[in-house]
Amino acid sequence: MIFDTPDGATPLDLNEIDGLRLSHITTRAELDRWEQENIAEAEAWALLRIHPGILTDGFARRLHKRMFDHVWKWAGAYRKTGRNVGIPAW
Repeated sequence: MIFDTPDGATPLDLNEIDGLRLSHITTRAELDRWEQENIAEAEAWALLRIHPGILTDGFARRLHKRMFDHVWKWAGAYRKTGRNVGIPAW
């Protein structure tokens, strides 16, 4: 897999690529497109229902899972690696 990383973008490491559900994705643009479609589905889910406890950890993880579960195996889980430049993961 070859991911073209634009200036300032966070590159994917091999551990993250292993979490990718879609083996046919070969470029960053394809990844972005699939993620955007998944996020749009999650947005519809979130906006069309009343969700109790939206300010809870459980809801945040459930929303994250809905946003990325078609693309990433780790959707809805906390990161185990730092992805922000200069800022620790915790």
